[in-house]
Amino acid sequence: MHDLTAATANDTAPVTVHGVFEQRVLASPDAVAVDGDGVRLTYGETDRLANRLAHRLRSLGVGAEARVGVLLEPSTELVVALLGILKAGAAYVPLDPDYPPDRIAHLLRDSGTGIVLTRRHLTPRLGPSDVRRICLDAPEQDLAGLPDGPPPGGVPADGAACMIYTSGSTGVPKGVVITHRGLANLAAAAAEEFGLRSDDRFLHLASIGFSAALEEVFPALLSGAALLPVGYRRALPSIPHFLDLLRREHVTGFEITTSYWHQLVDELTETGERLPESVRFVVMGGDRTRPDAVRAWRTTGIPLVHVYGPTEATATGSYHHTAKERADPAGRLPIGRAIAHTRLHLLDDRMRPVPDGGTGEICIGGAALARGYHGAPAQTADRFVPDPFTGDGGRLYRTGDVGRRLPDGQFEFLGRVDSQIKIRGFRVEPGEIEAVLQRHRDVGRALVTATDAADADKQLVAYVRPADGARPDEADLRAHLAAALPAHMVPARFVHLEAVPLTGHGKVDYAALERLAAEQPAEGGEGVPAAPGTEAEVAALWAAVLKRDAVGATDDFLGLGGNSLQAARIVARTRRRFGVDVVLSDLLDGGTVRALAAKVDALRRPADGPGAGSATAAAGTAEAVEAAEAEDRRRWSAKRRSIEEALAGRTGRTRTAPVALSQQNLWMLSRAAPDVPLYNESWQCRLTGPLDRTAFEEALADLVRRHEPLRTRFGMLDGNAVQYVDEPGELPLVHHDLTGEPSGGRERAAAALRDDIVRVPLDPARGPLFTVHLFRLDAAEHLLLVHVHHLVFDGVSKEVFLDDLAELYRARRTGRPADLRELSFQYGDFALWQRGHLRAGRLEELVEYWRGRLEPAPPPLDWPADRPEHAAEDPRGDKVLLPLGPRLREQVHALARDERVTPYMVLLAALAVQLHRHSGRDDLCVGTPAANRLRSGVDGLIGCFINSLPLRVRLTPGMTRRELLHEVRTTCLGALEHQALPFDRLVQALRPPRRPGHSPYFQVWFATEDETVLPRESAGVSFSDFQGMTTGLSSGMSKTDLSWIVVDRGHDLVLSLLYRSSLFDRTAVRALADEYRTIVEDIVNEPGAALAAAADTAAREAAPVAERLLAVWRDAFDQQDIGADDDFFELGGYSMLAMQLVNTIQEEFGVEISFTDFFEASTVNGVARLVTDAAPLTPAGDFGGRPEQGGGPSLDDMLADAFSD
Repeated sequence: MHDLTAATANDTAPVTVHGVFEQRVLASPDAVAVDGDGVRLTYGETDRLANRLAHRLRSLGVGAEARVGVLLEPSTELVVALLGILKAGAAYVPLDPDYPPDRIAHLLRDSGTGIVLTRRHLTPRLGPSDVRRICLDAPEQDLAGLPDGPPPGGVPADGAACMIYTSGSTGVPKGVVITHRGLANLAAAAAEEFGLRSDDRFLHLASIGFSAALEEVFPALLSGAALLPVGYRRALPSIPHFLDLLRREHVTGFEITTSYWHQLVDELTETGERLPESVRFVVMGGDRTRPDAVRAWRTTGIPLVHVYGPTEATATGSYHHTAKERADPAGRLPIGRAIAHTRLHLLDDRMRPVPDGGTGEICIGGAALARGYHGAPAQTADRFVPDPFTGDGGRLYRTGDVGRRLPDGQFEFLGRVDSQIKIRGFRVEPGEIEAVLQRHRDVGRALVTATDAADADKQLVAYVRPADGARPDEADLRAHLAAALPAHMVPARFVHLEAVPLTGHGKVDYAALERLAAEQPAEGGEGVPAAPGTEAEVAALWAAVLKRDAVGATDDFLGLGGNSLQAARIVARTRRRFGVDVVLSDLLDGGTVRALAAKVDALRRPADGPGAGSATAAAGTAEAVEAAEAEDRRRWSAKRRSIEEALAGRTGRTRTAPVALSQQNLWMLSRAAPDVPLYNESWQCRLTGPLDRTAFEEALADLVRRHEPLRTRFGMLDGNAVQYVDEPGELPLVHHDLTGEPSGGRERAAAALRDDIVRVPLDPARGPLFTVHLFRLDAAEHLLLVHVHHLVFDGVSKEVFLDDLAELYRARRTGRPADLRELSFQYGDFALWQRGHLRAGRLEELVEYWRGRLEPAPPPLDWPADRPEHAAEDPRGDKVLLPLGPRLREQVHALARDERVTPYMVLLAALAVQLHRHSGRDDLCVGTPAANRLRSGVDGLIGCFINSLPLRVRLTPGMTRRELLHEVRTTCLGALEHQALPFDRLVQALRPPRRPGHSPYFQVWFATEDETVLPRESAGVSFSDFQGMTTGLSSGMSKTDLSWIVVDRGHDLVLSLLYRSSLFDRTAVRALADEYRTIVEDIVNEPGAALAAAADTAAREAAPVAERLLAVWRDAFDQQDIGADDDFFELGGYSMLAMQLVNTIQEEFGVEISFTDFFEASTVNGVARLVTDAAPLTPAGDFGGRPEQGGGPSLDDMLADAFSD
């Protein structure tokens, strides 16, 4: 069976993509070619930049058949790099930045690549390789002086255009050499089949290392369309996020893998949402499709192009276009017909055509074929065979795919001949994974298969027979694989084998393996049951905090996903329950329920050893602690009532209390800027299921009655800040019925209303500080928006709110009493207790700890802002979101388990490295939130308990990343043990030096958020899809100059980098986010490496500058003992001396720096960064974009003290 019609559709195929691109440039030089990350390049600008880059490469000896590596994410630089390499006559070798360094190193060696085009923050991915690095974002790579025209000379049609590596069955990746003819043919055929037009806006989602990128980049550029380089990581952290992107960018077409397409169809089906009207067509391929999804897609009316083809056929060999073919009633989606100048055959194992209706191997011939496998003639000869149906010496590629031809002439994909697997659109050779697994010291034999499911649900399963005497650890195996393989090649499950099951013929019995997998539960269950007594009580306590049904005696706290907040809760509850002084390190070092229980018993035991009365005495101690705390709560509640009675005649309110210390400074800051939504803590979730509106309203009213902060306002009385609690009144609920909107526009309408609501300032003096908005999308779909002020709400309050609302709704819906304990202790009682507790002697102890940590005060962080002259003037801000990926999440958790630290500590260590790079400082201080809920009775309260902690981290010469992790651990554990001292009390007690426009101790903020604890279910209604001010919502404000917040979504980590837009450009912040991810990867991949190994190019350049600057400063002050971190003003500097120093620096280094920049930097290291970064403004012909300028109302300097999360 053959499909030859497409092979003669046109007389000849185009020869090179860059040649056709140059014709497009002549036709429309001013049209937008690439639009991404705030940078727009026209076709003319793109062509000039690519030509200049080609000349630069030629000057380095690059020519025909040379290999040039490309280590870039989808971006404007990537497009210019690809075109520049092709114009130079060379072939590009794509290097996915997500690949482990070992894999990148192998690809460089195997391909013979001598030059790599990249960006500065990605250079650590290259490791110690001696390849030449050209950083396209580095000032020294200014291409403005090079010729604008293309370099002379052409390239042969069969010359190498690129070399893409695919998974290899022998355990070694194979380099597929793709020709100029094949690439140009693909681009022209795809442009025609997709119907691309000059007014289209087409997404570039695929990684550069994935052959689908060929089908995204080049067809768009040859059609005059605008290419939007976004990347899967940024576009698809979730389907709602992706839909928002499509609307925001007016996307007309995009290509996604089958697995993502299934998720998209499911989302559209379940929510009633529709794709934006701008979308004209969608391209999809990579695996078999579900019939129900195909049938559901037809209702959208949007044409779908189903693509098929391996990398060896330049990504695509056939197309099925739903608008051009008859729909199959059963929902079957064929792979279609051969693309232009390409032939498809169905052949048996003797290379003979199969009869009509028969099945055979799909073989591809024609212009689409690659040259073969680089450096592997035997493998090339095995897969690329002579074409017996032509007399021109052509070849066929044997795909290994089984298919059949349908009556209408289209081809249908049925499966694989060999063991190759498709996972989320990626071709995976199990042998490659098996080979890596078998290199592990504890593995004797390994086999890898995939579950029999649709692509979206398909998972890799590894079967491991241990080496003699070994007991492989699953987390260790995952980390071993993650260090060598891409994330999609790390199995989801590991099954341990006593022996490999065999058939009667001596072959592996794969059916028996599947049965073993079904019988053997996945790791991470309850493990060994806890023994009665202390162990069982500790296990129950863990289960409550970790929100698990049960926890086993040998379960590991970090292995169960425990974080720093949960660790603090477990320690606090253990202290209260058993009356013993356990500390955080006891939990992290021991790790298991059994170890902590043993520690508790050891602390309860009398000094002279175990005795008959020890258990009774310990129980009495615990009961005494609980009784004392209960009496303490009653005493402070009574004290509050006496204060209220004394004030009742003057306030007219029955509930009054002073503000808590955690609220005091926040109240002052809120009063300073009442019209700015800086402290809105709004968040949203989705309610799925038939919602009983009456029961919901009653449950919300019960919640407001239960928690006083939800009906609290603030004021001044006798010069002191107080909080007034009103009696429950009108329900703070607003209904928005959007069912009158078209079904496809309801989410958009809700988003527009939501965006306006969350930017409305909440006035603490007038209230209300808490309102709920319920958006009805249909009978079974609502969006819940909680609009609340930080004065009465913190991160833990969200969990309490959801727990109580779900239980109260269940109670109202079923008519049964709510299973909630009575709140005998309210937030106002806590405010009084906190003040009394700190007056009772605890204050001095806390102050002394922090004095030891923070004196002398750490120097201010000299962060190189884009516009430092605007410091603290304008709190308006924005955020950059960057998914860090499931693989990196797994690696962070694995390293945390290995080093007995929390994931938070790993992520904070990465930030310390980044701050060190950019400031040059070894003594760093970062602000972070602490839950501050250590007091008995406050876990179940809503309110603002949060405290800000200054975490001081010191880096030392020669320190390794592992040593930094343990320095961070020591800092964090000490801070958490002493978190009860409010930050403003700390500042009052220690009186650190202050600088205008700077918060004391820290200018940047770091936090982690755990969204895995939020989903709830209540009486048939699920609460899910959470978005907060960190991720989906925005008040348009930023409390600090820069905030790094990492959100754990269970399957992924997402970095939210918040910034003040008056200080920083979005492109610069985006680069910071990328760099941060790279640093985290470096730490998890090589924790034993020295920190110096992670130093970036800019830091290396700054070192000699700092040495020369030290000589200048020593001459100016006539003082030889000046250090690189000594402050100009603390050394006695004054304005005239500053002017002289600035003039000397400008003459010495030939750069221009402003006095404002000098004053902001103020140290040798800080000024060294200024000098290093001081370069002429980016010329119009370079890669730079046009930053947007921030603006807005000025605020009092008190805004610089904003510190709370």
